[in-house]
Amino acid sequence: MDAAALSLVLVSAALHVFWNTLVKQCDDKLSFAWLTTLGGSLVLVPPLLLWHGILAHGHATLFNPEVWLWAALSGLLETVYVACLFGAYVAADLSAVYPLSRGTAPVAPCSLRAFLWAIRCPPVQALLVVVVVAGTLLVGLSTWSGLPLSRRGLALAVFTGCAIAGYHLTDRKAMSLGAAPDPLDYLFLMHLFMSLFVSLWAWRKRPNWRGLASAWLDTVPSVAEQRRKPNGRRDVLLVSVFTPLSYFLIVLALRQGNVIQVTAARNVGILFSTLAGLLLLRERISPARALGSALIVAGLAGMALAGR
Repeated sequence: MDAAALSLVLVSAALHVFWNTLVKQCDDKLSFAWLTTLGGSLVLVPPLLLWHGILAHGHATLFNPEVWLWAALSGLLETVYVACLFGAYVAADLSAVYPLSRGTAPVAPCSLRAFLWAIRCPPVQALLVVVVVAGTLLVGLSTWSGLPLSRRGLALAVFTGCAIAGYHLTDRKAMSLGAAPDPLDYLFLMHLFMSLFVSLWAWRKRPNWRGLASAWLDTVPSVAEQRRKPNGRRDVLLVSVFTPLSYFLIVLALRQGNVIQVTAARNVGILFSTLAGLLLLRERISPARALGSALIVAGLAGMALAGR
C-alpha cells in the first residue's frame, strides 16, 4: 500500500472511531440509524452539485447500468452492516464489537477470493494481514474480562465484519470497471440505495414516522440531563457528515490499494480508540491490549513498506 492510500485510511479510521462512539452512546439506535443514513445522503448533495455544476467534473459513467448494479449491491450490504452494527452495540460493548468486526473483515475476502474475484495476496501480504488481525482480536479478547458479551452480540459483531468485507469487495469491483465511476458519484448512488434499504428495514421494525425520527425530535429538559445524555440532534448531524466522509476516503483508497490491505489497515481505529482511552478517558490499558495495539502498528508499518 502506498503512502497516499495509507494516509486516506488513517484519516478515515479516526473519523470512523469517532462516529462509532456516538452510535454506542445514543439511546434510540433504530431512529439514529435511520436518521443518520438519510442525513448522509443529504450531506452528499451539495458537494455533488458543486462537483458537477460549478467545477464541471465527474463522468458520464454515472449512467452506466453496471455502475448502478454494483452501487445497489453495495447499498444492500451497507444496510446489513448498519443493522448488524447497531444491533451489536445494543448487545455488547464498543470495546468488544469494534475489534471483532474489524478483525473479521480482512479474513473474509481472503477466504472467499477463490469464489468471487481474483484477489492476489502474496505470502508476505497475507502474513501482515494475519498480524493485524491477530492484534485486533487480542485487543478485543483483552476487554472481555468482566464485560457482558452475549452470543447475540458476538454473532452480530462477526456478521458486521462479513458485511464490511462484502461491500469492500463490491466497491473495489465498481472502482476497477473499465469505465470506472467518479468516486463521489458512486458514493452518492450507493447512499441512495442504502437510504432506501435502511428505510424499508426501519419501517418494518417501527412503522411510525414520528417514532423513527425520535432521536431528532426528543428534547432534554434539564441542564443536568444535558450533561449526562448526548445531544441527539448534534450527534445525528455529526454522524451524518462523518459517515460518508470517512467512507469516501476509503473509496479513494480502494482505487489505488489492494482490497485486503485497505480492509486490514482500517483496523488502525483500534489503536486510535486505545490511545483515546488512555490519554483522554484515563482508562486502564491491560498488557494484552497494549500488545494487540503494537501488533496492529507493526502490521500497518509492514504493509506500508511492502507497498514500496
